[in-house]
Amino acid sequence: MLLKRIKAKIISLIGLEMNAICDYLKFKKFYTKASGASKDQKKLEAWILQDKHRIEKAFTLPKPKFGFGKEVIPRLIDHLATYKKEFCADQVYYIGLGSLKAYINYHSEKKQELPMFFVENIKKISAEDFDHHECDLAGYNQILPAYEENTSKFSDMIRGRRSCRNFNIIKSKEITNELLNNIIDLSILAPSVCNRQHWRVHYFSGELKNQVLDFQNGNAGFQDNIPYIAVVTSDLRAFYSHDERNQPYTDGGIFAMNLMYAMQNFGLASCPLNWCNSARTEARFRKLKLIPDHEVIVLVLAFGFPNQNALYAKSPRLPVDNFYTIH
Repeated sequence: MLLKRIKAKIISLIGLEMNAICDYLKFKKFYTKASGASKDQKKLEAWILQDKHRIEKAFTLPKPKFGFGKEVIPRLIDHLATYKKEFCADQVYYIGLGSLKAYINYHSEKKQELPMFFVENIKKISAEDFDHHECDLAGYNQILPAYEENTSKFSDMIRGRRSCRNFNIIKSKEITNELLNNIIDLSILAPSVCNRQHWRVHYFSGELKNQVLDFQNGNAGFQDNIPYIAVVTSDLRAFYSHDERNQPYTDGGIFAMNLMYAMQNFGLASCPLNWCNSARTEARFRKLKLIPDHEVIVLVLAFGFPNQNALYAKSPRLPVDNFYTIH
């Protein structure tokens, strides 16, 4: 009985450290480095989907550049060739090809020559594979109905939501403090652990917005076109157990989705931006004193009214049976 109490005391004293070490070891064991992706189908799939989206995303910028993707495209082509050879030619393979097909079509529409790095690498893919109908699931299109205000059918709103990277700066100046308040009023109906409601939103515009975005690595090519950002955080003071170390991000993610739907309900477009920084970068950001130290950043949300001629990534989803198991 004494040993049991001593063990419980030790765990209570160093529980957070033990959990952090276990989290570290598990992440190190399973996360995917590019060099090791080809050894596992799911790891390779993740890299294909990621790089495919990087190409789609580039089309949606306010001023897309021609011949982009010198780093991403050769890697994607190599991964696609390996995927087909080692595993199969399934939907992942074809939507990966679809982003490359869209790349070809985009340059053709704009009467621009394909860059040599693309011409040389694309030879690794069979030309007839591009004729598969699932290739057309990827790419870009214009989806104005996605942002109709007060959509009556929630399923239509979910299916219509797309990340926007081309905002109407002039019209976005019409966003009022009252509108921002109304958005939060809907968003806070999100659930949280024990209803602690620990999420916070920090709105930024102008130079302060740019200071925040300088520490975020996913806004290249459209930072100047972003009217406003909402920094979603969780207040660490709401938690009292080392077992709750992931809860700030779990609840923060749920809240962020509510926030995006609330914005869409009022006719705004948004684009979630990751906040995946090293401890060193985070420390540099904290010196700006823009966010209280007791709050952790979950993500950054770019938002505003969309441009009428904005393009949106198709971002096709895999078949639904990939995402659930009935036990």
